[in-house]
Amino acid sequence: MRRFWLPVLVAVSLTSTPAVAAPDQITERDGSAFALTADWSLDAKAAALTTELGTRRPVPEVLGSANRSTNSCSDSRKQAQPEHYDRTDLPLPQDKILHSSARFCWDEGDSLVSYWVPQGVSGSSDADDDELWGSDRVLLVAWYHDKGKAGTPESHGVRISFVDRNTGKYRHVLLAEPVSGTDFKPVPIHAGGMAWLGRYLYVADTSRGIRVFDVERILEVSTSRDDVMGLSGGSYYAYGYRYVLPQVATYKQAVVPASPCSPQAGALCFSSLALDRSTTPDSLVVGEYRDGRSTDPAVDGGRVVHYPVDATTRKLTLSGGKAVPRTTVTTPKTNVQGVQTWNGRYYLGRSSADKHSFLFAGNANAPMTTYSWAVGGEDLYYEHGSGLLWTATEHAYNGSGEVIDKRVVFGVPLSSMS
Repeated sequence: MRRFWLPVLVAVSLTSTPAVAAPDQITERDGSAFALTADWSLDAKAAALTTELGTRRPVPEVLGSANRSTNSCSDSRKQAQPEHYDRTDLPLPQDKILHSSARFCWDEGDSLVSYWVPQGVSGSSDADDDELWGSDRVLLVAWYHDKGKAGTPESHGVRISFVDRNTGKYRHVLLAEPVSGTDFKPVPIHAGGMAWLGRYLYVADTSRGIRVFDVERILEVSTSRDDVMGLSGGSYYAYGYRYVLPQVATYKQAVVPASPCSPQAGALCFSSLALDRSTTPDSLVVGEYRDGRSTDPAVDGGRVVHYPVDATTRKLTLSGGKAVPRTTVTTPKTNVQGVQTWNGRYYLGRSSADKHSFLFAGNANAPMTTYSWAVGGEDLYYEHGSGLLWTATEHAYNGSGEVIDKRVVFGVPLSSMS
C-alpha cells in the first residue's frame, strides 16, 4: 500500500533550510530531525521466550517444512509486469519499457486472498555478502492483515513468506512482539518495507519508525487453534501458523504522528525500506510515501533518508545514543511505494491501483528518467549478485472489489535503467 523514497552519498548541512524539490529532480535537504532512538529492551524478553518454548528453529528447517509452492504465473498475473505497459493516456517510448527477467507467483489461495496483502520485500542478498543464508537463496515478502476484510475482531498482524528460490516452495511465518518472557502478541503494522541485515530483519512501522526481528530465534508453536495468538491453556499459538518471528528492538523517532501517518517537519512516515550495499558502510534506506506536493518546504515531497549500518553487528550505527541520518533528500514524485539506491543513483517505484505505473531513476540534483512499472508495485529489493531489482505487486482486487488477479513477484535488471 503506501510508502516512500530514496537517498544519496552527499554531505548535507544540518542547519540548511529545507528545499522544495524541483519538478523532476531529487533535492538534498536537512535530515537532522529524523534521528532515531534505539530500544533493545525486547531482546531479553525474546531470549526468555526462546528458552521457555524450547522450539527454536533455523531458517533452513523452516524452508524444509515449506507447505506451499510458487508457480510460473497465469496470463493475468504476468500482465502486471512492466513489459506489458499499455497506457495510451501516458505513452512511453519502447526504450523506456522495462522487461522482467525473473518472476514467480503465489499459490492460488495466496494470490486471491483479500485480507492478506503483499508489501515489503527483501532476501538473502541483503542478509549476507554471498547472497545466501547458509546454502539457501531466500526471498522474503511481508503481508499485512486487514481485519475488516477478514472479519476478525483484531488484526493478525504481519506474516513473512520465506521463499526458497531453489525449490520454489515457501512457508509463512507470523511476526510476534514479546509482552513478557512467557507470552507474545501480534504486530499490527503495515510492513510497507523490509530489509534483512544478518540475523536481523528490519520492518517499517509507518508512524513509529522501524521494528527489528531476530531470524535466528524463529519459534515453532502449535497449529491446532487458529483463533488465538500467544499463550493459552498451557500451549502457544499463532492463529494457526506454525512459526513466529520475535521482535527484539525498535528504532523510534522522537515525534510519532497519529495514524494514519501524515508527514511533519520533524517526523517521517516510514513507508519503505531497502539496504544499499554500495555505500561505505552499508546504508539502510527509508522511503516516504506522499499523496501530493506541498508549498511548505519542510514537508514537501517524500523524504528519503540513509542511516549507516554497523558492518559487524548489523545494527544501525549510533552517535550520541541515536541513529543519525547520513543523507536526506526530497523527491518530487508522488505515490512512491518502494525506494532503492545504488552507486548514488535513486530508483523510485510508483504505485497504482489497476493500471501500470512508473519507475523513476536518477541522481540527486539532476533530472530523472521515467520507465514503465508494475500494476500495484510495492517495496524494492536489489539482488547485488544477479543485478535484479525486485518488487511484489499487491492487487488481487480493484477498489470496487472486483477480481483483477495481478499479484506477481518479479525482478528487472538494474542495468536496463543505467
